[in-house]
Amino acid sequence: MERDWESKLLKWFLGFLFVAFLINIGTLVLIHEEPRRGIITFEMLKTHNFLQPTVLGVPYFKKPPLHEWITSLFSVIAGSVCEVSLRLPSAVAVIATAALIYLLGKKFVGKRGALFGALIYPTFFMVLVGYGTKCEPDTLFTLFNAAAVLSWLYLFEAGRRYAAWTAGYFFTSLALLTKGLPALAFFLLMPATYALLRKEPRVFLSKEHLVGAAVGLTPFLLWVASVNREKAIETLLAEVTARAPEHFSALKALKRYLSYPFRLLAATLPWSAMLLWAWRKRGLKGEEFYPKLFLTWFAVNGVIYWLFPGTRLRYLMPALPVLALYGGWLLSESKVLHKRAKEILKFTAQVIVLVGIVAGVVATKNPSLTLQCTVTFLIFLYALYFLFIPRFNFTYTVILVASLMLILRGFYSSYYYPIAQFKYPPVREVAAQIVKDSAGYPLFTKTTYLQLCFYIERGRNELLRFTEHPPKESLFLSQRPEGHVLREYRLGRHRFFLCSYSIGSLKPQQSGEGKRRQTPEKRSRSGQKGESLRG
Repeated sequence: MERDWESKLLKWFLGFLFVAFLINIGTLVLIHEEPRRGIITFEMLKTHNFLQPTVLGVPYFKKPPLHEWITSLFSVIAGSVCEVSLRLPSAVAVIATAALIYLLGKKFVGKRGALFGALIYPTFFMVLVGYGTKCEPDTLFTLFNAAAVLSWLYLFEAGRRYAAWTAGYFFTSLALLTKGLPALAFFLLMPATYALLRKEPRVFLSKEHLVGAAVGLTPFLLWVASVNREKAIETLLAEVTARAPEHFSALKALKRYLSYPFRLLAATLPWSAMLLWAWRKRGLKGEEFYPKLFLTWFAVNGVIYWLFPGTRLRYLMPALPVLALYGGWLLSESKVLHKRAKEILKFTAQVIVLVGIVAGVVATKNPSLTLQCTVTFLIFLYALYFLFIPRFNFTYTVILVASLMLILRGFYSSYYYPIAQFKYPPVREVAAQIVKDSAGYPLFTKTTYLQLCFYIERGRNELLRFTEHPPKESLFLSQRPEGHVLREYRLGRHRFFLCSYSIGSLKPQQSGEGKRRQTPEKRSRSGQKGESLRG
């Protein structure tokens, strides 16, 4: 088993990483773009229309539906559309991408380089903390793009040209169905970079390429043909051009251009700092083709996104698996002293528990909640300490740093989610009260505050349709008083009104005690913003 320590280490590491992702995964309410994904998933399952996504009954074209197909499958397995079923696919995608890096990367950077690449990718800060358990399509998009790029290169180098182009375009097609047109650029830049470095300009000019494209792109083309084609293509193109310089003022564009490199370094910590340090010492090392290919491909993608001031760092996430492989190769010989490695792990564990206790009490003024967070983290920490750490050699720098990042993720899951939910405005409770008050009546919405709308829709177990003209014999939710105001609800700084144009009062059995729920100020977050339907 000693000679196969790489695969053994990876299995243990990814197992503990998955556990770290699962800790409190369903505790925090859906935030940011998550409610939109939740609504699309819920409405797919209610209407059985899996081709055309809708948000509050309105057709949604900005993203194709594959991510929501997968969240729908997880929701069916879970028995409901819930926080866990919506976020779990992202965690699974991260684990699968790391495994893919190892399995295909061994051909290009060796077993140890591939192992280190598989440890580096999921522990990039942007992946580990930012999107590893977020109900957004980015990690799934990254998985499909990595599969397209690496499978093409693997099969192409093996001389299986038909299989290479078909597999590359097939996984690109899945990426297109997940997040749209940028998938094509990520994939095609790999053959282009390969042709440039190999000095083989005819890579694209082959029958194998044409056949592979025709077969591999079929899933995406079938979806486009099944919906409003003009609207879908127009919107997907608009999503790309909306990031172009002409849509931003010169000052704002300049600010984003200047900040981009620093934002990229921050999003890829701690590895960005380590790779810059190691690159100065090792560089491209002469004739190493694959590391040069990976670094060049990543740099080209990075420059392209740098030119678009509307770029967010997560748009470059599909390039991180290839950067991780380059990093695994670059750091494959870097070591630390054995005794120092164990001392670093032990010291970090001691300090981070103390920080969690103090910060938790200060943030919540709730010692019992902080105690619960601490117990959860200690269980994870001791399992890691007794089951994982004794089994492997931590003298390699990558293994040590990846393990430290694993501890950080366990800490984040144990403390952040419960504390954030404690301080968050009680969206679930307000939604439950609206569901109770509106029971027995048709309900529509004139507000596009998607976070609240998702929980109302789920609570009523029926579509909550957006309309500017709700029927008279119905109730509707609004953020301003209209018609007959039947109830008022407060959520942080936001006020919502349950209204009707013809119903003057609710039935006694619908109103319960007749008391509307008031949100405790100490639990509201003053800067909470509503998500718009168009966002």
